[in-house]
Amino acid sequence: MEYQLWSDKELLAACAQDRIQAFNVLFDRYSGKLYQYALSYVKDEHMAEEAMMDVLLWIWNKRQELSIEGEFNSYVFRAVKNATIKVLRKKALAAASMEEVENDARFATEHADQLLQHKELEQQYINSLSQLSPQRRLVFAMSREGNLSHAEIASKLDLSVNTVKNHIKASLSHFREQMDQYSHILLPLGMLLLLR
Repeated sequence: MEYQLWSDKELLAACAQDRIQAFNVLFDRYSGKLYQYALSYVKDEHMAEEAMMDVLLWIWNKRQELSIEGEFNSYVFRAVKNATIKVLRKKALAAASMEEVENDARFATEHADQLLQHKELEQQYINSLSQLSPQRRLVFAMSREGNLSHAEIASKLDLSVNTVKNHIKASLSHFREQMDQYSHILLPLGMLLLLR
């Protein structure tokens, strides 16, 4: 069959009948465009690939129950946008403070008790990060991990610049409250992650 000539709707119907060749055509038709779209958000090839693959594999896995209103093209690009947000969130949770705080481990390695306090601080930071709302956590990660400006974050997430500023301000306030008991550690570390 000449699946290449079929519409997206026809290909999805064929996928629902377990025709892998139809899915392969959909994959070839969209994978490159979806990858570039994801890359424009995450600025990381591996993460863009992950977001694109997550969406296309999800479509195949749900092929028999998938019900798409409107054009498949719009649906799949919207799904990839959501997947990039999920990938960024996962990265922020996994790598939140480890690199930057460990780069300054010289402050904590002078004595064994300082090293222990350093690890406690990292864990407290991760715990505090996880208490933020998903959107606030994402905004904070895009600012601190992605080094994006307030305007860039606002554009990518369809938020106002003031909303982005408020999210970051609220995040910093939350961290200060949660980590007040660690002020004797944070002071020598210069509040690397919170105040830069």
